[in-house]
Amino acid sequence: MSVTFSQAYLTALQHYEEEMLQRLALLVNIDSGTGQVEGVTRIMGYLRSWLEALGCSVTLHDGGQYGPHLVARLRGSRPGEGRRFLLVGHVDTVYAPGSALACPFRRDGELAFGPGVIDMKSGVIMALYSLRALLESHFADFGEICLVFNGDEEMGSPSSAPLLRELARQADIGLVLEPTRSPEIITEARKGADRYLLEISGRAAHSGAEPHRGRSAVIELAHKIVAIDHLHTLLPGVTFNVTRLGSSELLNVVPEMARCWISVRAYTQEGLEAAAEALEQIAACSSVPGTRAYLTRTRGRVPYQATPQVRALVAVARLEAQALGLELVAEAKGGVSDANLLMQTGLPTLDSLGPVGGKMHVLREEFLRVPSLVLRGALLAGLIRQLAFQAPNPLGGEETPARS
Repeated sequence: MSVTFSQAYLTALQHYEEEMLQRLALLVNIDSGTGQVEGVTRIMGYLRSWLEALGCSVTLHDGGQYGPHLVARLRGSRPGEGRRFLLVGHVDTVYAPGSALACPFRRDGELAFGPGVIDMKSGVIMALYSLRALLESHFADFGEICLVFNGDEEMGSPSSAPLLRELARQADIGLVLEPTRSPEIITEARKGADRYLLEISGRAAHSGAEPHRGRSAVIELAHKIVAIDHLHTLLPGVTFNVTRLGSSELLNVVPEMARCWISVRAYTQEGLEAAAEALEQIAACSSVPGTRAYLTRTRGRVPYQATPQVRALVAVARLEAQALGLELVAEAKGGVSDANLLMQTGLPTLDSLGPVGGKMHVLREEFLRVPSLVLRGALLAGLIRQLAFQAPNPLGGEETPARS
């Protein structure tokens, strides 16, 4: 019979639950929308003190307009040969200043509410207490556990991405603390995402006196938007979302300019490239004579795919979940996270290991299922210990040196 560890950590985490909630309330009641540097800095200060109390060495990295990013390192008893774990979370939210005052942390039975309570301040708190449970059980059979908490994930991690990539190259296993909608669900794959700016140039004319002399950029853009929507049929599994439409605003002028943004997502890089080719073809053609289109692509996060190494991690997670009475399901998701960045470096990564909740990005409705702090925290602690315990290499094959 396989040895499991998560059940043993369940009891320890139950003892921490009230303190976990108190600290969670403290963080939730601090505004930390992306770019709200004061709030992000305050939160990082609390996290630093709590992590240092656990014996971690903590450094803050300047994130410019996004505030500091925190890196905490804990060395185990096997430096240079034991497993090196990288745990990733974020403290920024999508909410405007004043949201914490308008909707402070509150608990209603088994639910807790507040801005960022599930996305993802509860995951950050859970990680700290999973680490505490591991340490208090005298577990040290690892090379290093590194935790990184950034303040810009909701904007795509523009300032923390280089730091995340650097840390990923120093690790063996990535564990991302994004939330989940059910205790049985984790994430083994995510779509990649690109964005495009589509600009149309036409010809202005008086819309009443000489409309025939005009070439409407808006009408041409409308034709192209319909064509883009039809790509969903041609490229199954690839999604196109058109948004942020704009044009010249005078009502008595045939518009000579129009633009839109397009978000494209796909589970494979091949899907993103097929989308790029299809959009170029749409841009090259015109329905309104005399108009021209200009398409600008900005590459985003690459797809995070379920590689054999990732599926090996899923198998270990299932073993630990069964000890907690959970039949774990690993899903592919359309949303992106910092797991995409870790996988881009070649680091085998599991995502959605955080607590259970929902209504993310909905200020008055975002919620955490409180019991999941303990349950999923025990799963995380058991998973880390199980992966370290499965010597010499739980991922199969030869030992892999640090990636460069």
